[in-house]
Amino acid sequence: MQFIFKSIKNMFLDLISMIRGFTYGFLMVGLFILVVGTLIYGILYLKNIVL
Repeated sequence: MQFIFKSIKNMFLDLISMIRGFTYGFLMVGLFILVVGTLIYGILYLKNIVL
């Protein structure tokens, strides 16, 4: 009986950690896209000012 409760507890902990990892990865990819987009926008903007 103890083994079943431990297994269920471990499955829930794994599920929670997977969800947290997914949201963290999603946040990092979104932040990366935002930074790259800002850099491209800034470079093109400065190029237009100079020319």
